[in-house]
Amino acid sequence: MKNHALLQDFFSHLRDSLGCGAPLPSSYNTLFEYDAGFTQIYLTLYQEDNKPIRWGSKKETFTETLNRIIKKLRENKSFLNFQINDVSTCRILFEIVTKEYPCNIRNMTTMRMDSKDRFEPGVNGLKYKYKGITRFFMPTEGYTKSIMSINQLLNYLSKQCGISKKTDRISERVHLMRREKIEYTFIESQAYISFNEKVLKLERGYPLPIECSKDIIYDKTIKSIDWLLDNMKSDGSFLYYYDPYLDTVTDDMHPNMTDPLYNNILRHSGGTITLLRGYELTKNKKYLNKAKESIDFFISTLKPHTYNEKFACCPFFNKKSKLGGAGIGLAAMMRYYMNTSDTSYKKETEGLVRHILSRIDKDGEMIGYYIHPSFNDAKPLIDPPDEIKKQLFSFYYPGEALLGLALFYLHMQDIDLDLKEDIRIKAELALDFLVDVRPVKYKDLFDSLPADAWLMQAIEEWVKVDGLQKHSYIDFVFNDTNSMFEHMYKDENTLQTNKDYIGGFFYEYGDHVYHDASRCEGIVSACYLAQYLKDEEKATWIMRHMLLSARGLMKTFNSEESVYPHAKQKKALHCFRFKLTRQWVRVDSVQHAACFFSRLYKLM
Repeated sequence: MKNHALLQDFFSHLRDSLGCGAPLPSSYNTLFEYDAGFTQIYLTLYQEDNKPIRWGSKKETFTETLNRIIKKLRENKSFLNFQINDVSTCRILFEIVTKEYPCNIRNMTTMRMDSKDRFEPGVNGLKYKYKGITRFFMPTEGYTKSIMSINQLLNYLSKQCGISKKTDRISERVHLMRREKIEYTFIESQAYISFNEKVLKLERGYPLPIECSKDIIYDKTIKSIDWLLDNMKSDGSFLYYYDPYLDTVTDDMHPNMTDPLYNNILRHSGGTITLLRGYELTKNKKYLNKAKESIDFFISTLKPHTYNEKFACCPFFNKKSKLGGAGIGLAAMMRYYMNTSDTSYKKETEGLVRHILSRIDKDGEMIGYYIHPSFNDAKPLIDPPDEIKKQLFSFYYPGEALLGLALFYLHMQDIDLDLKEDIRIKAELALDFLVDVRPVKYKDLFDSLPADAWLMQAIEEWVKVDGLQKHSYIDFVFNDTNSMFEHMYKDENTLQTNKDYIGGFFYEYGDHVYHDASRCEGIVSACYLAQYLKDEEKATWIMRHMLLSARGLMKTFNSEESVYPHAKQKKALHCFRFKLTRQWVRVDSVQHAACFFSRLYKLM
């Protein structure tokens, strides 16, 4: 590539030529390396509320190719819907193939770094020929078409070349795409997108540069919290799911749950905590007021029972009562109390505490469900046998419940002394089980990459209680942190084409990256714990890795620059996606990122 000023001049001429039909001058022929044998070029026009229009071509020279594309775009019946002369409204994506090399579709994988047939969504594209017609899946389409897996890719291609008409089943489409006589080669490209007067280079479809200063972390954290707030419903619940690519709020994992739309009470309370983090950062009472509305929604789900002949209650939602629902709900209500001293929810708060205590058995094991439609005829599960406990096992629920108990124990005023002692005894019993017994009893359920960030957050709080600053608890937090860092992509173990993996995680080396804000919440708790213990060396070590994760997560933020492929750009703006190329957004993908960044910001 030549210098940036020349690139901006090129884009200006592109826009002028699209606007008036005048050809580009031949002086641009040397702007990019161009090989008439394989250098396909695509131009795509994006504008909110319009379906993108695009054309690709390959002629003898660079400018001849562009002039052909410009002509075809101007002939498109939708072209007049695009305000081509308005740089703030119509955005232009330019993409040029720079490399072509063999691909064995039957060996294609996303799991092995050393495979010559590795597909890297957003980095690799495909050139494929079927029944005499050559088609291109350009690398940026991984991002713009929300494609991450090979199955998604081949299913998409099956629709492009007509194979999908042979079967309604995705698995069969994928099989046909691998087995039919189709010639495949990998391609790579350079791509640029206009943004107002600027021209931005794309990396995996996402605009560069990606910045991660303290001010930017604050700005994007608040904007993402505002996205949650702006997408709250009148009943105090949150928008659970949004797919900007399809412009749908029907959750891909629950496609039949459309009336009412699917929701999850754990993630709802996580949204409440996020709004309270927003209040803690800004002191703006809009977050506090909306958090109260979301707590009122949570209260509406509570189902009463008794514990030690006193009032207890649990959330009952989607025909289930989950330990984690009670735990995160309690944590959310306590964070509200810690910010307001409002005691109007004290009865329900104490009821949740008693419910959680009732779910800790004599050995300290916490039972994952109180009510489950598939067990005990959907009646309360009291002292279930070990085989049922295992089926109801959750890594997350005990930590969530213990975090709620810790916040209540440490911060609620005027706790009944008998209740406080019961909490203290049972919490220690549960912590001992989780740290010492669970890894043995449920060894076969553990993965190589730790997942218990909620327990890390709970231990950060419980070590502040006299007698509970146990080495085993502290070691659990720091050992899990170390294990996550050992399963982190860093500069030294990441390919040149995968540098945006840095800071993300893998179960097995070679996995498509997990930029996982929920795990980062556990890591930031470890940093706070190290500071509390005055272990500055450990805190510095954790911070160094956390900043890698923070930068990686920034590439999942839907910025003004990056929402160009979405029909409803404003609706997608300022939330965090799950993955680098897959466009799905869920309340917890926003919640975990915002909560992690809000705590990281205070450490910086």
